[in-house]
Amino acid sequence: MDVSEAISQRRSIRKFDDRPVPREMIEKMLHAATLAPSGKNAQPWRFIVLEGEKKDEVVDILERSVTSLKEAGLPTGSAEYSARTMRRAPVAIFVLNPRRTAQEFKDRWDQLGCLVDTQSVGAAIQNMLLQATALGLGTLWICDVFFADSEIGRHFDTGHELIAAVSVGYPAETPPPRPRKSWQEVTTWLGGPAD
Repeated sequence: MDVSEAISQRRSIRKFDDRPVPREMIEKMLHAATLAPSGKNAQPWRFIVLEGEKKDEVVDILERSVTSLKEAGLPTGSAEYSARTMRRAPVAIFVLNPRRTAQEFKDRWDQLGCLVDTQSVGAAIQNMLLQATALGLGTLWICDVFFADSEIGRHFDTGHELIAAVSVGYPAETPPPRPRKSWQEVTTWLGGPAD
């Protein structure tokens, strides 16, 4: 499968079958992630791969946090559904930024550096998703882990900033493509020759 096919066939998968994912496939995904571009080649990513009971422990943390937020009358968006998806998937890969540990920005440059790192980590996650698609795996990029970022951070005890999680498994669904705006709708082209 070439990269264009992987891009067009990638879907957000929320239903997985029970087959375990071979370690070699996860390793290929992680290798693809580490080949992503990063600002100043900082490579601001760390990955924690969880399976079985270790994965379920972190899903339990997310579910407890979401329950507490709901009981306090706070919105939780799709976090409950994301937690169920994580529980069904055989593998969860948590993505962290080791360069960002403080909650407050020291100055504007610190804030801009964080934005650069976040873009770099996003590129690494996208590489993982495309590699998974090429391997016949399904994935879901999950940011609802933010509803328990402090609790999950304490569980991992790394001091690193939690960026996202990726659920991985063999897809048990084939969702159709989601509607997309054309590139023409979202692009302004300046300074080139007229069509």
